[in-house]
Amino acid sequence: MKPRLFKTKLAEKYFLNESEKFLLVRLELIEPRKIEFEAGQYVSIKVSDRGDRRAYSIASTPDISHAIELVIDVSPNGLGTSFLKALKLGEEVEVLGPLGRFVVPKDISEMEKDSLKGERKFLFVGTGSGIVPLRSMILDLLQNREETRPIRLHWGLRFEEDVFWLDNFQRLMEEFPNFILDLVLSRPKEGWRMCWGHVQDCLRRDVLPNEDMRGWEAYLCGNQEMIEETKKLLVSSGADESSIYFERFS
Repeated sequence: MKPRLFKTKLAEKYFLNESEKFLLVRLELIEPRKIEFEAGQYVSIKVSDRGDRRAYSIASTPDISHAIELVIDVSPNGLGTSFLKALKLGEEVEVLGPLGRFVVPKDISEMEKDSLKGERKFLFVGTGSGIVPLRSMILDLLQNREETRPIRLHWGLRFEEDVFWLDNFQRLMEEFPNFILDLVLSRPKEGWRMCWGHVQDCLRRDVLPNEDMRGWEAYLCGNQEMIEETKKLLVSSGADESSIYFERFS
């Protein structure tokens, strides 16, 4: 799918969590009126009259073609953040997309369903807003591709107030027994019952000692340090480096 220029307008905008750190932005397509993309891809938004652009992963899934949703970490308060925060309902936004190759390949998925006879498993590891493309990929696998093999998500944040989409992920675990969420906080309050530390710490401590990573396919999205450490951990636990895909977020 070649990238195209889209004229869109702001249809909805609201914060997803208590700390008002993560902002959901929904853009309705004006012209062209439909977009085709793969889960995990991103778009480039024009954020100034000078033509400055900023890239944001698509939070919605490919079955929704008349609009795109983005989730923005507003804490850096940069040019793109300022533009989207100031945007008013109905105002137009120029979007270029879809872009990127951080996707779960459909052709490989279909081929391996036969060749591996169900051995293939999916691990997603993200930090902060790195959850955005991962959630789109997971929803697409579960709801659209009807994937029944194991799908595990490790998602790291700092504080409880930063958490969002938790109800959504809990419903997914109830509806799809093959999906597991491991929510990790690096600075939890006293009494936090789930994993604490960094996502790679929890993988090292709680998952990898009990799991042979051969046959797993990993998708990582976050800062460079997390990605590099997690890649090393997975390879040392039997994962094939060619089956580890990643997208760096600053």
